[in-house]
Amino acid sequence: MSMKSSRTKLGLWLSTFISMAGLLLIVLIACIIENTISPNFNKTILTVISVIIALIPPLLWLSIFYRQDRLNPEPKSFVFKIMLLGALVQKAIYTPIISLVFSGSNSGITSIGGRLIVNIILLAIIQESLKLIAVRYSIYPSKEFDEVIDGIIYGSALGLGFAAMTNLGDIIASGGAMLTNVTALVVIETFAHASITGLSCYILGVSKYSKFHILRLPMAVLIASALNAITQFLLNAVIRRGFKVNYLLGLIPAAVVACIVFGVLVFLSSKHEKEDAGVELVPQEPEKAFIGMIPVWAVLAVALGIGIIVSNAALKNNISTVDNFIEVSYPSGWIVSRSESELFKASDINKDNGTNYISVKKVPLDSMMIIDTSDEEEKLQNAAAAWTIKAAMTNRFYQAEDGYYLNTKGKETYIINYIYIPNAQSAARDINKPDIGYGRDVLSIVDNDLYIITLSTSYENFVRNDNKLVNMDYTFNIY
Repeated sequence: MSMKSSRTKLGLWLSTFISMAGLLLIVLIACIIENTISPNFNKTILTVISVIIALIPPLLWLSIFYRQDRLNPEPKSFVFKIMLLGALVQKAIYTPIISLVFSGSNSGITSIGGRLIVNIILLAIIQESLKLIAVRYSIYPSKEFDEVIDGIIYGSALGLGFAAMTNLGDIIASGGAMLTNVTALVVIETFAHASITGLSCYILGVSKYSKFHILRLPMAVLIASALNAITQFLLNAVIRRGFKVNYLLGLIPAAVVACIVFGVLVFLSSKHEKEDAGVELVPQEPEKAFIGMIPVWAVLAVALGIGIIVSNAALKNNISTVDNFIEVSYPSGWIVSRSESELFKASDINKDNGTNYISVKKVPLDSMMIIDTSDEEEKLQNAAAAWTIKAAMTNRFYQAEDGYYLNTKGKETYIINYIYIPNAQSAARDINKPDIGYGRDVLSIVDNDLYIITLSTSYENFVRNDNKLVNMDYTFNIY
């Protein structure tokens, strides 16, 4: 090895170390900010701070991956554009497809094992197929994609943009809650996406300059999907509980997986630097390159088809009528109960400590209101104010987000959206780490009674489903 090569490698490792130290510094800064600011700190400003901090890790990771192509670096403008393309693919293509295929959710599959299967077979495959397709039909035909390891550079850039847009959506939805955890998750999740997509697009680069093999690209998608599913399972299904993060069970193992993949990419980059030095690579014939992508499209189509079938089965709802004029729908696997305090309740007793349910209550107006009025709108608003006070007293924590009038099929209602922590807590759970619920109360007045339809889910599910209450609904039969 020449002295110049040794110095170049030393500089590469030194710059990589400095960038990784910068990533740790970002997490430390987030921790300091979170421990310094008041709990009543302006939510909008906190969200802005979270977004700014969350944008730095993808850029630092991009610099680390970019340095792997040290002998023939790609134009920085091209790499940055591919990163922006990744963000666009996530927002404009992936998110609408998932919303359509899963009707906004895959939470109808409640068991951890079932959720992992869905991730492996469906969500991960859809993600990795779209990312590889995006690289294939953007930078791949360009003369700049002239080395096998260019697939690593452009694939990792696209993966970083994809992950950054995903994280930005979650941060904005959660209002920057738990800044330290959010930042740590962003660092690991962007790293994982970049490494995994870099690996699949490395195989795309191999395909461009190697003997044609019809199974090479679909295998790249499936390998990347398996790695994607493992890391996403650790980051989503295991470590998150409300705003809490289990670093030992989730974040650290996910980081280990990403580090292993990154190590493989570094090895492959070094290997091709030696093997391809001075060698003129001949690209595959356009006809074979076209045929090679057909199995990838087929894999994506099969995943989408299975997704539609599984989603329809998982989200199949029952419909019940309450007091002859309220219809509620809910997943068929939920348990139905009735009591003196609730006319009807359907709940998922196997998940999130009872925060997933829909219920109907009826309360006499004279037990709720002090001010008497003949104006129906004012009467409903007074009832809503009284109900909010009562709800706050019956929960361990209650914070109303907003309230507004809504006309539902000719029935005037008042909507209250809120975050809460129920008083009831499983004996097996740590009372200091409670389940956080997101609820919506729909209030309507019939004669001298106030009806309250409550739709509730865990806050985790609410954020994951793009701030939507899914799998349950209500309507009024007014004739």
